[in-house]
Amino acid sequence: MKKGISLAVAVVLAMGLVVGCNSSAKTTTNEMADSISFTATIDEVSDTELLVTVLDNNNFDKARVNMQGFDSLDFVPQKGQTIKLSIKNQVGMSEPPFVNPITIELMK
Repeated sequence: MKKGISLAVAVVLAMGLVVGCNSSAKTTTNEMADSISFTATIDEVSDTELLVTVLDNNNFDKARVNMQGFDSLDFVPQKGQTIKLSIKNQVGMSEPPFVNPITIELMK
């Protein structure tokens, strides 16, 4: 009886770890539905953010893109590159606005 209870507890704990570890930073449908997308040119690159000039959004002309914790890039950001961003709908109240990316794609 004790072995059965111990086995059940071990299985439940293992399932919890598997589910918890697999629900990381994958883009969800809700995130994309609540996102803003635009194209921008990179003006400055630092370890923690990108300063970009927004090309196709009338709400702001520059943005600071938070790169802390964002490790989904398949290119090395460089000044002058054109990128397409999808950002969370929450925009920091600063000048230029501070934004959190969901996806960043290199255009050219």
